[in-house]
Amino acid sequence: MLLLEKLVKILKNKKITLSVAESCTGGFVSYLLTKIPGSSKIFKGAFVTYSLESKNKFFKIPLSSLKRTEGVSEKICLLLAKKIRKKFNTDIGTAVVGFAGPKAKKGIKVGTVYISLTYRNSGCVKKVIIKGSRDKIRKTASKLLIKLIYDTAKTIKP
Repeated sequence: MLLLEKLVKILKNKKITLSVAESCTGGFVSYLLTKIPGSSKIFKGAFVTYSLESKNKFFKIPLSSLKRTEGVSEKICLLLAKKIRKKFNTDIGTAVVGFAGPKAKKGIKVGTVYISLTYRNSGCVKKVIIKGSRDKIRKTASKLLIKLIYDTAKTIKP
């Protein structure tokens, strides 16, 4: 069984819902989740907030905070995960931000990605550096977020 299938099954069995705020992945996490039959029971929605303006408009994150890091930071990623969870009223909120290239800004390396997850009163953020093409960075970041969700879901008591 594929990891995605296992993830959907475990979330369904535990009656846990999920939402995603995507930036550098451009909706790829949502695409992966919705490939699995029955995912509509657990996946309640996503926002692709690719621009700083959309992060500001939909999540009320001040543009001044976003501009400091071009929206790519541990703080912004965790904030997006918290806010998407509230927007969709889900058990788990997740987010992914980063620079997939061809260039990065503000002295951050291409391939720098943050993934985050919030559940109840806790949250975590992971920073990864992914080497490769723009497409490889986006796909790898998406798969890493799916893995984080799965690893967390396994530890949640029903």
